[in-house]
Amino acid sequence: MQTSLPAYSSYMKHWGLDPAMVFLNHGSFGATPAKILEFQQQLRNRMEREPVRFMVREFEPLWWEAKNKLGDFVGAKGDNIVFVKNATMGVNTIMHSLDFKEGDEVITTNHVYGACLHTLHEYAKIKGFKVVMVDIPFPIDGTDDILELLLAKVTNKTKLLLIDHITSATGIIFPVEKIVKEFEAKGIEVLVDGAHAPGFLPLELDKLGASYYVGNCHKWICSPKGAALMFVRPDKQQKIMPLQFSHEYDKAIEKEARWSAQFFWLGTDDYSAYLSVPAAIEYMQNMMGSWESLQEHNKALCLKARKYIASKLETELPAPEYMIGSLSNVLLGSSSNALTPRFNSIHQTQERLFQEYQIEVPVFQFNHTNPKNWVRIAVQAYNTYEQYVYLGDALKEISVSK
Repeated sequence: MQTSLPAYSSYMKHWGLDPAMVFLNHGSFGATPAKILEFQQQLRNRMEREPVRFMVREFEPLWWEAKNKLGDFVGAKGDNIVFVKNATMGVNTIMHSLDFKEGDEVITTNHVYGACLHTLHEYAKIKGFKVVMVDIPFPIDGTDDILELLLAKVTNKTKLLLIDHITSATGIIFPVEKIVKEFEAKGIEVLVDGAHAPGFLPLELDKLGASYYVGNCHKWICSPKGAALMFVRPDKQQKIMPLQFSHEYDKAIEKEARWSAQFFWLGTDDYSAYLSVPAAIEYMQNMMGSWESLQEHNKALCLKARKYIASKLETELPAPEYMIGSLSNVLLGSSSNALTPRFNSIHQTQERLFQEYQIEVPVFQFNHTNPKNWVRIAVQAYNTYEQYVYLGDALKEISVSK
């Protein structure tokens, strides 16, 4: 095993990441470029220089402008989206707002993000609906059977489908366009958890047709933490209210903007992450000349990296290339013991990679019925192929030493 760490790419100059670590986990919390953090700090300085002027006189137009620019980026009219702190907050806002009858059913899959599944179970206790789990196989040959597996669980009590756009646990892209069309046509509302999607792939939320969509800005847009979007289709907006009420928005405003206006002021807070989103969108767009170039670069490196690691470990790739973007799982092997999942629990292989090889990458089990150990790589512009070679060699070394 080499003694020196593999170098980052030349794009590393945009970030303040620790050069003494091999950071291969952009997917968990993102990483914000230094210039965007400086932009955010300038907003904070402006706020603290004269707090009343900023909060009362200056913040509102900046909020509307930022929201509209984010809407342009994700293909949604600004009146159809609002800022929330994170995608989980968006899911909670939707579930808190919706009415259910005792015995109603909400469908999701075994790939669902843990925080969202916990949210469903907690609201099921409060509102009396039943959570119906659909087992989508992984490894997976393609998207052909996903819709059929979901539709097989539909009954006359099905009211909502919560579906990932890009799965966190397995790093694959679900065919949400097809899924949304079929379910919404049946009168079943669809809530898409697109936590990874903004900046990861092109979005057209108004055209997608989902009742609800949530997505983070801090991951692939690389905004500061604490900025996400919640989209609500216009015909559903009267049902969705903020988790927290504050002052009423009492200015004269167009009818179409009234729904989003109620999310404008939810109390005194640091809203600088929201206002930094347009700057992050522009900054990342300019990094390689276009968002398309950046996304293609990250996908190409991800596909090349996963092939090397799978070859090194002599394991099969778990999903076809068209289901992969900047994230991918690679199989480490079967596990004889199913671990009890806990928030921020660290797999022993993940900890060895961190302590012995200075690699930051997630390792976890999927799923409970047939537990296998997986490593999930993420690719951002600052990464290099040599870093994934280093990871593959380290994983091989660890497997041999067991």
